Amino acid sequence: MAAALSLVMSQTFHGLCTFHIRRNFMKHLGNHYKENSDLPYMFDACMYEIEEVEQFNRVWEAMVKKYNLENNEWLFGLYRIRDKWARCMMKERWTVGIRNTRLSESLNVAIKNHLKLDHDLVQFFRHFNQVVDEKRHNKLIAEYEMRQKLPMVGLRQTPMLVHASETYGYIEITRRRDVCEFAVMRYDGGPERIVVFNRNDLSVCCSCKKYENEGILCGHALKVFDIVGIKTIPPEYVKRRWTKRARAGDCFDR
Repeated sequence: MAAALSLVMSQTFHGLCTFHIRRNFMKHLGNHYKENSDLPYMFDACMYEIEEVEQFNRVWEAMVKKYNLENNEWLFGLYRIRDKWARCMMKERWTVGIRNTRLSESLNVAIKNHLKLDHDLVQFFRHFNQVVDEKRHNKLIAEYEMRQKLPMVGLRQTPMLVHASETYGYIEITRRRDVCEFAVMRYDGGPERIVVFNRNDLSVCCSCKKYENEGILCGHALKVFDIVGIKTIPPEYVKRRWTKRARAGDCFDR
C-alpha cells in the first residue's frame, strides 16, 4: 500500500494504524511483561504523548535499554518507520486527527452483523444496502440535531470560548514590531506552548501544531486571539470540512 500511494498519490501522507501497532506490540513483546512493568506505558508515551523528537529518543532508548530489546527485530523495524506512527513525527502532518482504522473497522463489523456464510450475491447486496441506509439515516439525524441545537459550551462574558480564557494563562515573552510571541500554559499544569501572533495578517502559529494536524485551532491560539482583542475566528482558520456547509459541494481545504 505504501509503495502504491507514493506513486499514485504522491502528496498523500501514509500513516500506520496505532491499534494494529499496539496489537503487534503485545504479540512480539508480551513475553517481556513482568508484574508492575512500565514497558507498555513507555511505548504508549512514545506513540501518543511525547511531542518533541529529543524526548522521544530519550524515552525510546531508555525503554530499549531497560528491557534489553536491542536485538528485537520487530521493534527495530518499527523505529525505522517512526515517522508513520510517532506523535512527535506526525504533529505537522495533515491527518485530521485520525490515527487508526476504526472508521472502516466499524463499517466492517456493521456489515458482518447482517451477513451469513450461506448468503448469495443478491442477498449480500440486499443486506449491504440495508447497512448503508442505516448509516445515512444516522448521518441525517446527526446533521439535523447539529443544525437545530446549540453546542453545550460554558460561555460567560466573552464571545470566543471563555473556557479557553479561564483555563489558559499566558506570558508575553517577546515582541518584534508586529510579531508577538506568547508562552501559554494551563493554570493546573501541563506543557508550555509557544504561540506566535502576527498583527499584520492576523496569523497565529502554536507549537502544539493542532491546526496543522487537524485543521482546528487549539485553545492556546484562541487564548492569544482573545488577549489581542480578536473576538471571532479569522475566516482563513475555518476549514470548510468542519462547518455545517461541509456537504454542500466539494471540499478540498487542507
